Amino acid sequence: MARTARIAILLALLWPYGTAWTQDDATRPPVLDPTDVIAPFPRHPLSGRAVLSSTRTEILRERNGSSVTVISGKALRRSGKALLHEALRGVPGLDVVRAGGPGQQTSIFIRGTESRHTKVLLDGIPLNDPSSPSRAFDFSNLAVENIERVEILRGPQSTLYGSDAIGGVVNIVTRRGQGAPRYRFRTLGGRYGTFQQSASVSGSTDRTYYSLGGSYLESDGFTTAAPRFGNTENDGVRNGNLSGRFGWLLDKQNDIDVVFRYTDAESQIDGFLFPIGTVDDLARKLKNETFAMRTQLRREMLDGAIEQKVGFSFSNFNRRDTSPGLFGTPAFDGQTIKFDWQANLLLYESERIRNVLTTGVDHLDEEGASTGSPRESMYGTGVFVQEQVVLNGNWSSVVGARWDRYSRAGAAKTYRVTSRYSFEDNGTALHASLGTGFRAPAINELFDPSIGNGDLRPEKSFGWEIGLEQNLGEGDLVADVTYFRNDLDDLIVFVFDGSGPFFGHLYNVESALTTGVELSTTYRVGKFTNAKFGYTYTEARNRTTDSRLVRRPANKFRVGMDHRFEERGVDVSLNYQWVDRRDDFDISGAITTLDEYSLLNATVSYDYSDRVQLFARLDNITDEKYEEVWGFASARFGIYAGATILLGGDD
Repeated sequence: MARTARIAILLALLWPYGTAWTQDDATRPPVLDPTDVIAPFPRHPLSGRAVLSSTRTEILRERNGSSVTVISGKALRRSGKALLHEALRGVPGLDVVRAGGPGQQTSIFIRGTESRHTKVLLDGIPLNDPSSPSRAFDFSNLAVENIERVEILRGPQSTLYGSDAIGGVVNIVTRRGQGAPRYRFRTLGGRYGTFQQSASVSGSTDRTYYSLGGSYLESDGFTTAAPRFGNTENDGVRNGNLSGRFGWLLDKQNDIDVVFRYTDAESQIDGFLFPIGTVDDLARKLKNETFAMRTQLRREMLDGAIEQKVGFSFSNFNRRDTSPGLFGTPAFDGQTIKFDWQANLLLYESERIRNVLTTGVDHLDEEGASTGSPRESMYGTGVFVQEQVVLNGNWSSVVGARWDRYSRAGAAKTYRVTSRYSFEDNGTALHASLGTGFRAPAINELFDPSIGNGDLRPEKSFGWEIGLEQNLGEGDLVADVTYFRNDLDDLIVFVFDGSGPFFGHLYNVESALTTGVELSTTYRVGKFTNAKFGYTYTEARNRTTDSRLVRRPANKFRVGMDHRFEERGVDVSLNYQWVDRRDDFDISGAITTLDEYSLLNATVSYDYSDRVQLFARLDNITDEKYEEVWGFASARFGIYAGATILLGGDD
């Protein structure tokens, strides 16, 4: 591109004029589903093989050097799952751990890192709770309703996403309406007195689009405190969700996008009694109320050579534990406000080369308060720049850097490099990435009057991966194997030093190493039959104490088969998962071992008509008895069934 063209692009950032951009087919991404989904921002349809989160722009899967798994909204709906974390089980390199039944504390570990090292986003809104002890996100109450796509991005991602993205990012995209008004009604019932209903409407005109959905889940549950300690009281849950997405095409260059999600949940929970273990608590409940909202303005200029986005996000968290504690009835309140600006510049494009520069700024304000701790706040500002280069359509590289400064924890610098090269003659592709991440200390870690330490530094990581993908039989067989390694330093842990009411405080004193292998294979057995296999080996170790990190299995594999009886309109899916032994803490704080377990699940759906679908789900068919967290039970065999009714436009 001529030098004058580059100058024109830079001037255009300050002088907002230009014409509408029609996206080139060459930039449209690859196909995880036969149907297209809608991009998280207006105007441009995005093919199912697109990846969004790895570069914060649209990139073809075959040009992406990062490890990312995409779950489409169609797959979520077909799974019959009510809560998102249930649908995430089986993703390579990801461990879902729930302390009991639905509504109980649910953590996600990516590639063996801590749960607080996962950044969770909803349409660009940070969902990590600033009032929680470590700013970790609790997945227990996030429903699948009105979700169009979920991307799980593995490896350090702080260059684009700032604090908390040490292990990876879970990016959730809300459904955007398209076409004539469409109404969806769904009902489900099954074991443990489980009942769920949901309703949604979506559609669009030539200038607007909309989607609005709500769901309600209720279950009597089972005893969260393990029956092996003599517990029998069931712990139920109720969960209500309301979400929406609305957009307006203001003119040929500008559009606005608004999303929101509200959750009101209440779960019965149990407690501990030393030295017995977990015990029933007949009156204790945990009440959660969360609200998140984002408004974004987007502008295109110079025939699409420049795209700018300005967004404002707000999220609010309220939690109440009805059981009186040492400092009164526990209550936690948090709030996050975020402002961000991003610009994507098409610097050069020809038949052989495509060069895109992305830059942005974000500012984050966090507040948190809890019973016994006054309201505190902190803020952070980050600037990032990233360049993507694609050569001959088969070699792509991404290089990025970021600079952050937090009001309490100081500065952090991160970078990331990815590359992918495809050998077009034999279906082989090499992919690799290398980068750094950081996590700023949470408000509780800095200011808690009992254990907080105002001198804490950010946690840091250095990670890299290298992988090989092989495509055989024109896509009938696709296998990918990836080796990864993450080195984590300055980890924040509690140290007994004889000070404070609990005889200690938090310090940056530990380091850890997580390394392993991810293998995934998909095989098209026939026109209507597909098979999948996944295996993950993870070595997650605390290098300071030379001990394994708890609740992370060394080995895990999953195998599944899907078949469609086309003439009868019936889909059948069978999945088996085996999870290795894991370390955990018992009631005294000593290390114990949780037994290995295996789960066999099945789903069946029947298209009664174009408008009515019947479905059934069988969980834990072999009635396996196991614990994901020491002392807390897990669901036994359960059967659930329901129906989906569609009215109006086209799906």
